[in-house]
Formats: sequence, C-alpha cells, structure tokens
Amino acid sequence: MHDYNKMMNRLLKLPACSLVTTGRTGTCYLQSLLDSHPEILTFNGPLLYDSFWKSSACVSAGKFDVGDFIDEFIGEHIGNLKSRYDLRDGKDQLGNDRKQSLDIHLREFRNEFMKLLEGREVDSRNSLLAIYGAYALCLGQEIEDKKLFFHHAHHFEELLIYLQDFPNSKIICMTRDPRANFVSCVEHWRKFDPSTDFGWNIFFHIRRILRDATPLEAYDNECLVIRVEDLGSEHSLRQLSNWLTISYDDTLTRSTWGGLAWHGDRISEREVKDSGLSRDILKNKWEDKLSVTDKFVLAFIMHYRLKHYGYSHNTISIFRKIGALFLILMPLRYEWRFFSLKYLRKCIQDRRTVAIARNSFSYVRRVMLFIRYYFRVLRKQQFTCPYLLLE
Repeated sequence: MHDYNKMMNRLLKLPACSLVTTGRTGTCYLQSLLDSHPEILTFNGPLLYDSFWKSSACVSAGKFDVGDFIDEFIGEHIGNLKSRYDLRDGKDQLGNDRKQSLDIHLREFRNEFMKLLEGREVDSRNSLLAIYGAYALCLGQEIEDKKLFFHHAHHFEELLIYLQDFPNSKIICMTRDPRANFVSCVEHWRKFDPSTDFGWNIFFHIRRILRDATPLEAYDNECLVIRVEDLGSEHSLRQLSNWLTISYDDTLTRSTWGGLAWHGDRISEREVKDSGLSRDILKNKWEDKLSVTDKFVLAFIMHYRLKHYGYSHNTISIFRKIGALFLILMPLRYEWRFFSLKYLRKCIQDRRTVAIARNSFSYVRRVMLFIRYYFRVLRKQQFTCPYLLLE
C-alpha cells in the first residue's frame, strides 16, 4: 500500500534541473539518455507545462475539480501517455523491433495523480510534480529512489515561468555547432512541414542560434551548456552525473522513452543507435550545404562563440572585417529562392503577395541582426557562457 502523502513530500523536496534548447541541438536525445535512470524523475519528452497551466480552461475558471483538471491534461497530452499517437517524435516505433509504444493506463494515471494531491493545494508546482510522480508510478518506478526532478522546459520563455515555481533549479542548455544547427533546422523542418518554408522561419532559427545560451546570464541559477557533440562517451556521462549529483548508471548509454528503445524523431534523417552514443545522427554535411559566403559571414559574426566552444573558426583580419560587412547584405543560400523570379511569379499567381512582403521584411531583419553581431566582434565582445567540457 502506497503512502501517497510521504511520496508527495519526497517529490516536493527533490532538487530540480530544467533543460532548454537553442535549435536542433539534441535536447530530446539528452533526455532520452536520462529517461531510464532510476534516480531521475522525468517525463516523456518536453512538456510545455507553464503554457498549459496558463491556457487551462479549469485554471482560468478559478475554482475547479482536480479530476477535471487532470482529464484536461490527459486530453492535451495523449501522445505523451499513449505514444502510438506521437508520430513526429517517432515514439510510435519504440523498442528494439520498432513495434512497441508507451501505453500508460489513463485511469491509473488519473488516480495516482489525485492521490498524490489529496489534501493539498492544486497549484502549478504541486500539480507538475504530481504529474511526474503519477507517470513514474504507472511505469512501476520507486519514488523513494528519486534524487532529481528533471523537467524539459525546452524554450527559454517556458523556463522563465518555471523558475517562479523552482527558483533554485539547475539549468542545462544544449548547443551545437551553429552552422550544423542552422542547416538542420531549415532543411529538416522544410522536409517534415513544408508550411515552414518561408523567410520568417529562417530568421527565427538564425536568431535563436545566434542568441544561444546568453539568456542564462540573466539568472543566478547554476547553469551549464552542453555541446551535443560531446555526448559520446562514458566519461562525458559520468561528468554529467557528477554535476547533476546522481550516480552513474549504465542506462545513460541507451536512448529510451518509458524504458523502451528510441530510434529518433521523424524530422531527423538518421536514427539514434541502440547504444545511444552514436554521433552519426549529427552529421548533416553543413560544409557543403552552406554557400561560401554563408560560411564566411557566419564564421565572422560568431567568431568568439566558435572559439569559446572549440568549434572550427578563422582568425580575424582586416580582409575578413571588410568582406563580412559587405557579404552580410547578400541573401543566405536558404534565402535566395524567396527572391527568384520563379518563386515571385508563383506567389503573384497564387495571390500570395503578402508572403513576398513578409519574406522581404524577414530578410531585412536578418541583415540587421547580423550587423549587430558583426559590431560585437569588432568590439571584441567575448562569449563567456559556462559549458561542460565533457572530453
């Protein structure tokens, strides 16, 4: 017989850590490595819980029934509990044979949640911990073994609200070679969802990539940036375990969701190998896919960032200072098509002149963004975000 009051008290005392992304940087990959660790309380992929809480019909009503609230959560997150419905993240093809999926018994999940919150205030903090606790209990995990609450907030905007409930939480930010990150963001999303093929999407990705982990500088929390390229050895995972204050476990070498092997999402072209340590998934030939001018400009405006993280970079010279300033005005390879006669003619024929205007505006904003980072390099403004040198 479970002592739910005791279990909830333990959940409330767990140290916390949250995870955020800077693009296609392997946040789900990292979380999948932590998924089966017996000391970690986590969920099935990113959970934008603060957005859910703010938009909840139950919460907005002011006074609500706990059962109605968890029913609302289940309805909006059915793919996390019945992963056969989560096609985008490939969780409908789990297990070594790719024929399994996570199948949480919904009534059991509902009951465990309500028992954990019995006699307690149903606020955003308590309800989030109860959801994670109910999920763990449905998987047969022991709450008493948990030493860390690990929440995948994913976006910095979500993180800001999450920290109001967990002010002492550690924060992990995943990063990647920004050029490979850019290629992955644009190409994979274009392939998976053609509706993302417009100028604003390119600007969104490149702005987030340039910003990288700098928002962490506004927090007093213990923060860490991890290069996804470094998640490739037992040594690196032991270092991460030490930072998280958990014991090293062999489960960290396997990518799983709910204990079932994961092979990667449908946006990626390569799959996660059974060991969870393969770096093949990171190879996207960005060197060939970006133009010469793209690589020249990106290497210049991110010089100190590339140097800080140990990525390939060039020296700063008068030639590069002058060349970068002019080449910033050139459309990026992924922007050129928006200015081609074929594309413009098609937009006019389809009466999508608004798309032309938006693409042009996004191009102007991208140029202004690059110029801002260009002058940061001229001022020798260093990039100083702390990161875990895993190897």
